[in-house]
Amino acid sequence: MLQWKTAITNNKFLIPVSFTYNGIFSCINVIELIFMSKNGPETTPKFCGNCGQKLLGGATFCAYCGTPVPTIESTGVVSAKPSSPYAPIPPTVSSRGAPTYPPSYRPERIVREPALPFAQHFQGVLLSPQLEMPRIVKRANLSQPFLIVLIAGIISGIALFILTSKTTIEFSSGLFESLGMSGADIDMEEYMQFFMMMTAFFTPFGFLISWIIGSIVLWILQAIFSSQVPSHERNFKTMATIVGWSFLPRIFNELVRLAAFIFLIEPSIVTIDDIWDLSAISAPLGIIGDILSFVDIIFLIWGVVLVYFAVKSIDPEGSHAVIIGIIYAVILFFVF
Repeated sequence: MLQWKTAITNNKFLIPVSFTYNGIFSCINVIELIFMSKNGPETTPKFCGNCGQKLLGGATFCAYCGTPVPTIESTGVVSAKPSSPYAPIPPTVSSRGAPTYPPSYRPERIVREPALPFAQHFQGVLLSPQLEMPRIVKRANLSQPFLIVLIAGIISGIALFILTSKTTIEFSSGLFESLGMSGADIDMEEYMQFFMMMTAFFTPFGFLISWIIGSIVLWILQAIFSSQVPSHERNFKTMATIVGWSFLPRIFNELVRLAAFIFLIEPSIVTIDDIWDLSAISAPLGIIGDILSFVDIIFLIWGVVLVYFAVKSIDPEGSHAVIIGIIYAVILFFVF
């Protein structure tokens, strides 16, 4: 049977025609050789090394999982693995002005390392907070901050219980008349016992609520002043972790307050004219109360410094960490 020959010269060829299957496959092989000579040798693998899906020709990233496609040198050696597990695919701007991404795009996520033992973080925060707070941010979890806030709240509740137990509270007769009661209608001893127990019981819950509110405040400040930071690096969990660890100085603060109430405060009697204004309970503190207020400011500054180091680690090139720390400190001072 007649066979036609194929000539290849400078990428120009004559399409062979054959009435046999061998001739047809010869044509296919020739065409493949021509295209390889035009495009050069294959420099990318055919399948994704991460998800196993087939890669498009000339693709630099997998269309299914976003993994960068390594190049194959002429020696057959695969180039070094990219540092990022996800492709930095640039977004396109929609008609509404909002950035849109391909359906297969997944944003680069922050690497979460396992949390270290509490004692190790505790020692690091005390000795080198500028190094330990960034580690805590990378290992963001809520169990250890929750424990810190709870311990500080329990100590504060015990200190307040001791203060109220050393203070005999008397209510003015005008208060009872405004409530439509007489002094004989109230068992003062029973009331005070109930009051002290409720005070000690609800104080830890107040600290937990303060933790949540502080986390929301810091999260909002980060969204305003560090909007260029990816949202997954300044999410609420990270902010709650930072604020929770900033309560660590409060533990020492409440321990100082507890020691002062135990050893320096003498039993006293105070009169309350307004049931909603219990500030008279702190009247027996005197000069000790002024000293404790100064100590409160010192520990507050310590907590804000911890927040500053943590925020600085999230946006090391930005200068907003100081602004965020100052605003956060002012809010804490006047609100909490």
